[in-house]
Amino acid sequence: MKKRTTAIVIAAAVAGITAIVAGIALSGSNLTSPSGSAGTTGSSSSAVDIPPFLEQGFAATDWSQADPAISQALSGGPPKDGIPAIDEPRFEPVADFEHPDDVLAIVVQGDTETKVYPYNILVWHEIVNDTIDGAPIAVSFCPLCGSAAVYDSVLPDGTVTTFGVSGGLLESNMIMFDRETETLWQQSTGNALAGTHYPSELQLHSFQLLSLGEIKQRHPDAVVLSEATGHTRDYSNNPYAGYDDSDSFYFVPSRVDDRYPSKEIFVAFTVGDTHVAAPWLTLDDGISYETTVAEGTVSLTKTDGELEIIDPEGAEIPFYFEMWFSWAVQNDDGQVFDPTR
Repeated sequence: MKKRTTAIVIAAAVAGITAIVAGIALSGSNLTSPSGSAGTTGSSSSAVDIPPFLEQGFAATDWSQADPAISQALSGGPPKDGIPAIDEPRFEPVADFEHPDDVLAIVVQGDTETKVYPYNILVWHEIVNDTIDGAPIAVSFCPLCGSAAVYDSVLPDGTVTTFGVSGGLLESNMIMFDRETETLWQQSTGNALAGTHYPSELQLHSFQLLSLGEIKQRHPDAVVLSEATGHTRDYSNNPYAGYDDSDSFYFVPSRVDDRYPSKEIFVAFTVGDTHVAAPWLTLDDGISYETTVAEGTVSLTKTDGELEIIDPEGAEIPFYFEMWFSWAVQNDDGQVFDPTR
C-alpha cells in the first residue's frame, strides 16, 4: 500500500472546495500563509478568546465552555457546511468501483454488512453520516492532515446526532460540529473543543484502511459509497493533488517535529491516558509486535493489511490514522512505537 493518503493523481477544485484553493493560490508557491487569524469579538461569555468566524457562524454553541486551544482555530475558507457532509449515502457493489485500485478507502465491517468509503469521495465531503448494522456512525477524513477516523454518532448524554464540517481548522485538523447542540469537536482526537459537551470525547468505532484493490479481493461482497451523493463534484479529481507529497503546508502548524517526514501516515491509539502512534508502513504484514504502554503489554498485528491492536486485558483497541506532523503537534508527551528503531 502506498504511503500517500490519497492515491489519485489529478488536480482541480470546484464548488465548496474552491474557496480553499483560491486562498492557497494567494499564498504563492510556498503554501505557508494561514488565514482567518483568531481574535475576540467581545460578545462571548467565555474566558477563552473565540475566533470571530466561529462565534458568528455558531450562534447556538455554548461558548461559556471552551478549550483555550480553540482560540488558535483558523478559517479554512468555506463557511459552516460549505464542505457538505453526506447525510443520505447510497451504495453499490464494490466490483462496480470505476477508479484505480490504488485509491485508499475506510472500511467499516459490521456483523451483517461491510461498507467502503473511498478517499476520492471523502476528500470532497470529509464526513459521511451513516449506519452500520443499524448503529449510527460518522466516517470522517481530513485531507490537510491525512486523518481518517470513524466515530459512534452518539453524544455523551446518549443523544444520536449527525455531524457537519465547521469550516474551521486547528493545527490543520478539521473541526466538526454535531447538529444537536453545535458542540465543536476536533476530528482526529474526537475531543470536544467548545459547547455543551466540552470537555467530553467521542467514542471511536473500529475500521480498517485499505486500497480498493485489496478490498475487492478480501471483501468482494462489500458495498462502496456511490458517487450519487446529491452534490455536483468531479470525484475523479483531487483538489489537494500534490499536497501529500510536498513538504509544505496550506496552514502551518505551530510546530513541526522532525523525527519523521511531516506527512508520513501513522496509526494512532490510546491506552489509559497514554497516546501512542506507530508509522503505518513499518508494521509488516504477518508479524505480531509487542510494546509496553502504561506498564502493560500491547500487541499490534497486521494480517492481509488489516490491523488489530490488543490491550493488556485482551480487549481490542480502536485506532485512527493521521499524518505525523498532526499527531505530534497534538501529543507532546505521546509515545512512539517504531519496530525499526
